[in-house]
Amino acid sequence: MRMWVHIPAGMSSTPRKRGMGAMIVTEITRKIDATVFRLARIPTVKRQLVAAVEADVFIPEMYRAQIAKSDPRWVAPGVFRTKVYWVDNQKSRVLGQFLAGGAHVLDLSDEV
Repeated sequence: MRMWVHIPAGMSSTPRKRGMGAMIVTEITRKIDATVFRLARIPTVKRQLVAAVEADVFIPEMYRAQIAKSDPRWVAPGVFRTKVYWVDNQKSRVLGQFLAGGAHVLDLSDEV
């Protein structure tokens, strides 16, 4: 199943005003079309404003260099755990059924 996913593309740091504390460091993400193997609900979020789920996705070789090899979100060789947003995949029937249903995990590896 192919969906639009967000993968890390680097880090950004922004200084605060004088006396307001340390710098703010955020992760820059890039949206790519990738093959999704597994969808799972985010366990810590009960109700969220933006519909998002965790997904195990295959990252093409050309995008792997931008993600650290020591990142704990790598779950298998070439497979990265990231977020899939409903806003980016509104036409996806599978994601819509997963969000509407009560399942916590959906394995899509047989559809690939």
